[in-house]
Amino acid sequence: MTKNQFQTFKELHYQKDVLYLFNCWDVMSAKIIEGKGVKALATSSYAIADAWGCADGEKLPFENLVWFSQQLIHNSNVPVSVDAEGLYADSLETLYYNAQSLFTTGISGINFEDKKNRSHTYELWNVNEQAERIQILKHVTTSLNTNIFVNARTDLFFKEDKHSIDLVKEALNRAEIYADAGADGIFIPGLTNIELIEEFSRNSPLPVNIMLNSSTNIESINWKNVGVSRVSYGPHSYFQAQNILENHLTFSI
Repeated sequence: MTKNQFQTFKELHYQKDVLYLFNCWDVMSAKIIEGKGVKALATSSYAIADAWGCADGEKLPFENLVWFSQQLIHNSNVPVSVDAEGLYADSLETLYYNAQSLFTTGISGINFEDKKNRSHTYELWNVNEQAERIQILKHVTTSLNTNIFVNARTDLFFKEDKHSIDLVKEALNRAEIYADAGADGIFIPGLTNIELIEEFSRNSPLPVNIMLNSSTNIESINWKNVGVSRVSYGPHSYFQAQNILENHLTFSI
């Protein structure tokens, strides 16, 4: 990946139009999505893991994720952002080496979440611990003489059932600290209340990424007016493909 490609991807978060990302799960789906004229590709960790017979939450072997990222780069002509979950790392040392492995594939960005995927409970990293982890990622880019758009994901809105202004303020505190640590964007999946998304976006120090759910009517909402810069489909493109296959596949024996 060239620095120019990273810059292209970063600039897509600051355009007058929202950046829509239809998440892929293999090279075939990536080619189809790119063929529709998208400006960037993104992956879904759930969809990739499920397609390969694994559960989500870093159950897919890390070396498979690295290999798949390489295949996407070799078969695409637009910037690629990879859903890296927590980069399969509890320690800072492991985080550093895993980031090196993934960042040398040529990708332009990652989603990097603050959920502890290896915990037996739904637990988030302390905000300052996660900030240090983000700093490690930035140190790796410097050591490799490259750039990676770090889309810092907070799972607060998945962890808590009731979403409120207070929870939005807690998420904004994380966004501020993540921004100071070097994050390039903030991802708030799970938050679907338009008023709360607008409140968050109005006060966010970083470009805001939301994830659509199956009930969201995309055509009825001007996300740019809400303050959102990036909209992801997450695993829903994968679910749609499954549904088409289940309902339209016919054969005779």
